[in-house]
Amino acid sequence: MMRIAYVTADRGIPVFGEKGASIHIQEMMHAFAKLGHEVRAVVAKRGEAAGTSLYVEEVKTLLAGNTRAEKERAAMAQADTIEDRLCSLHREWPFDLIYERYSLWSAAGCRAARRLGVPVVTEVNAPLVLEQAAFRSLVCEEDARAIEAEVLRTSTALAAVSRQMAAYLTDAGTDPARIHVIGNAVDTAHFRTKTPVAQLPTIPRDAFVVGFTGSLKMWHGVDTLLAAFRAFRAGEPRAHLLVCGDGPKRGWIEGFVAGAGLEDAVTMAGWVDHADLPGLIARMDVATAPYPASDDHYFSPLKLYEYLAMGRPVLASDIGQTAELLTGSKAAMLLPPGNAEALANALRALCDDPALRARMSAAAAAEGARHDWTENAAQVVKIATREEAMA
Repeated sequence: MMRIAYVTADRGIPVFGEKGASIHIQEMMHAFAKLGHEVRAVVAKRGEAAGTSLYVEEVKTLLAGNTRAEKERAAMAQADTIEDRLCSLHREWPFDLIYERYSLWSAAGCRAARRLGVPVVTEVNAPLVLEQAAFRSLVCEEDARAIEAEVLRTSTALAAVSRQMAAYLTDAGTDPARIHVIGNAVDTAHFRTKTPVAQLPTIPRDAFVVGFTGSLKMWHGVDTLLAAFRAFRAGEPRAHLLVCGDGPKRGWIEGFVAGAGLEDAVTMAGWVDHADLPGLIARMDVATAPYPASDDHYFSPLKLYEYLAMGRPVLASDIGQTAELLTGSKAAMLLPPGNAEALANALRALCDDPALRARMSAAAAAEGARHDWTENAAQVVKIATREEAMA
């Protein structure tokens, strides 16, 4: 049994929240606990939760900032405060391992690990410096790059969320021997094929339901999905689209639906409590992940693991880790990214062939069962123990 200090210094990700990152944090903490380890989190933002068994301590800082530069410096100060708290926590509750979810302005876990002489495994989910510079704004870029370089250089081991992310770390100069690919996963006790189906009054009982879960963003392929569904619905009056999620493109989707006269054929469920999501996925006859074309698709989508564990046939883009996960599983049809016609044709094929859907459903359930969060947690502990022994 180990004591594990879990660290996340990202002030934009509450531990108790509905973002995919929040779910990832919660699930990994639960998984460590299920394996018999004690885990405490030291975080920048806790969020609200009632009745949770997770020990999560929010570390506050007096700095906030108004300008972009001030906010970036405040985030670095936040990480320094978390580092100090880790060191004081170690005196109160001596832990064996630090596990940090890498965030743009933090090397807190690595620095505390050096001070305390304990191993640190850093989970890397995205090339955050590149993302920030490309899609938002980045004032203290030199500091951000220095922090990233320090994290990559001094972590005992790095857990990359995909092979594409591992390639980025290698290109950044990290020794490949210290990089371990650990994709996302699912709570197979919660997402399972025997889940009762949610009955929604807007969806007819005999509807053929096409489903999507996740953030409503163009880089999640919602434009492709809507175009494909419109074409599919034109020849299949039972077709119904169930969208579980919210985001910046919700208004665009609602406008598309109204313009196409699909109001009675589309249900927008909005953000759904993660505990309630299995019943909605169970209502789907086919689940989709229609990502657009991209040269750096480094994601490990939670939705795929949840679809699979629920035994849903999957239609997904043939891209990145999505393709690596699904190729050969017989649980999915992999389609050209961004191709609405191919997606519409696949929907028709599955709608017309219940036997094929049944075979895909069985294959999906078998594949999903292989990706429980406890397997990820066990792998992290094994990596940390091995790397520490070799140090």
